[in-house]
Amino acid sequence: MIIHHDNAKVFMAFCDVTRLRILELLRSGERSASELQEIIGTGQSTLSHHMKILLESGVVTSRKLGKWTYYSVCENGGNYAYRLTKLLTTSVKTFEQRTSSEMHNGVDAENKKNPFTIVVDTSCDLPQEYLKQHNIEMIPVPFTLNGTEHNEGYWQNISAKEYYNALRNDGTAKTAQISPHAFLKYFTEYAKQKREVLYIALSSGLSGTYQSALLALCEANETQNQCEIYPVDSIGATSINGLLTMFAVEKREEGFSAKETAILLDEKKHKLAGFVVVDDLMYLHRGGRLGKLSAIGGSLLNIKPLLNIKPNGTLAIKERTRGKTAALKLMVSQLKQSIYDDTELDTVFIPHTDCEGDANKLAEMVKAAVKVREVIVMPMSPVIGAHVGPGAVALVYEADKTREEMENNL
Repeated sequence: MIIHHDNAKVFMAFCDVTRLRILELLRSGERSASELQEIIGTGQSTLSHHMKILLESGVVTSRKLGKWTYYSVCENGGNYAYRLTKLLTTSVKTFEQRTSSEMHNGVDAENKKNPFTIVVDTSCDLPQEYLKQHNIEMIPVPFTLNGTEHNEGYWQNISAKEYYNALRNDGTAKTAQISPHAFLKYFTEYAKQKREVLYIALSSGLSGTYQSALLALCEANETQNQCEIYPVDSIGATSINGLLTMFAVEKREEGFSAKETAILLDEKKHKLAGFVVVDDLMYLHRGGRLGKLSAIGGSLLNIKPLLNIKPNGTLAIKERTRGKTAALKLMVSQLKQSIYDDTELDTVFIPHTDCEGDANKLAEMVKAAVKVREVIVMPMSPVIGAHVGPGAVALVYEADKTREEMENNL
């Protein structure tokens, strides 16, 4: 399943004669808006309309130079359009069977010898032991705590307990997206080393990090001879990215390439569910996700909102409950409604912001309510923790229903 209203934008780029002419012109190199307007013989407003659609599709990128705008084709956007077309016209079963057959016949033996690199950022909540065991590389998301900048991997120079205690004591934490310049340094080095890379990014609905990666990749493609890097928008955060990473590890061990795994991740991500209960609504207000009066009123009334990751990767308040216990029960209820009666969940993550007691309580409730192989309780990264505040607890798992289905039915 895919989010059709988002991915329809990709195909809109190719369903108009004028836009096809523009793409053909851009194949030969970068062109300014005035050049395109003159060659095509159209008005400024009409050209702006077409360029807006092309930019939103991702197959064209732009840059400003003074008062002029220059456009060029974006190879990464084209790769995504290709992957999306392939995904929509091939069943997952057929795709995996075909690829498995190729592996056994030695068609993709080179990928077996040189497995691709999996890269995540520090919004991904996975145990450090797992990251090391599977050689997963991490790009730090910078954050500041009380004015001190931290741009190393999470929990390197500060513990989770210290970080969340600082927030409880009126400390201030701020996060920033990874810049295109930072990504370019990583991507250029990967290309020089001729590495095939899969990068799993924080949701584009929560951060500009994914867009930064795309911009950097476009530039890296222009300067490097070989740049096999495939960013995936997780439309998720915290352990949703962790589950996607675990799936990528599984596919890598089966011999899939980074490109093939990216296709499968683009499908799987829509069934990864994430719910979180926050302890203090004021953190959501500071992050611009809740009005001040609602936050103050909710705090005074001991309101504990249940938030969920929506189909487009944004975070929204789903329901409000009074008291933490009621909120945890509601999370378990949502989980049960999103899976079939005979489903056994493989891995359930419960990330928390220094409220291990609540997290362990939720873990026991989940085990009592559904069949599950493993429940992992762990601290939430400082990147997401800065926005939900101390005392938050999340529930992350793979559902049987897509997020769109859950939105409509739950």
